[in-house]
Amino acid sequence: MRALVLLSSLMVACGPATVQLTSATYSFEGLRGREGTPSAVVTGSTLEVDVVLREVKLTIGGATRKFTLSQASTITTGCPTNFSSSPQETRSLDAPNLQLGELLIDAPLLRSDCPAGSRQIVLQQGPVGAMGAAPDCSAEVLCLAYRRR
Repeated sequence: MRALVLLSSLMVACGPATVQLTSATYSFEGLRGREGTPSAVVTGSTLEVDVVLREVKLTIGGATRKFTLSQASTITTGCPTNFSSSPQETRSLDAPNLQLGELLIDAPLLRSDCPAGSRQIVLQQGPVGAMGAAPDCSAEVLCLAYRRR
């Protein structure tokens, strides 16, 4: 009986909690799913995210562009856990595409990163798929990781 109680409490502790987007300033950390080193313009870029005001300020090459996050977040799957996956908060930006130096992101998405508390977000190519997942980072799907300062 004690083993059953212990097992059920462990399963609850490992349950999927949504990994939330957090308001903060983030610095470029790296590319995901793609070979190569981006230019100094891209590696020097920053994102200032304000979830409450739904604003994203992208500073690249000394210029700042402002975007609006979608009002409703999409909860996408993707952070693996012991038994399933944790949902990630994902929001689209109000731009059909986004040029970052030599990189072009179509249907840009901003999502929280795995695991919860990682202090990272991902600016990536979208859109969210029919199954409710952000596309996996690959040679075809551009993803840029940013770390909270």
